[in-house]
Amino acid sequence: MVNKDIIRDKIQRIKKNLTHLEMIRKDVDLQKFLNDPLISPAVTRLLHVSIEAMIDVATHIVARKHLGTPKTYGEAFELLHKEGIIPKDRLPTFLKMVKFRNRAVHLYDDISDKEIYDIVQNHLQDFEEFVGYIVSEFF
Repeated sequence: MVNKDIIRDKIQRIKKNLTHLEMIRKDVDLQKFLNDPLISPAVTRLLHVSIEAMIDVATHIVARKHLGTPKTYGEAFELLHKEGIIPKDRLPTFLKMVKFRNRAVHLYDDISDKEIYDIVQNHLQDFEEFVGYIVSEFF
């Protein structure tokens, strides 16, 4: 059985990070983002931790519902799709997020500040959509 407290805690972490990311999205223009040496690393960390929380949710659900044994984090999201928890058209986005997380963790200089800025400006809703699918399924 899925532990709703674990899922709730991870969703709260995502939402808290999204609050910070939304503040940056609204208050920091591209020039400030590129010129401040602390903003990009902070945003990268917020994105990384938020994606980690998504992965934790996905792997928890997969394990507790006995959906299979994913060999990668991406496979956990694929299993959620097969179970009907996340729709097929959103699966590629979540897989890209996992790839971003891997790059953020393992290849620190492989992500440009402009890419991170673009994510903050245009893709925060991807986190909200994931949370929405999980909440509608389990709460």
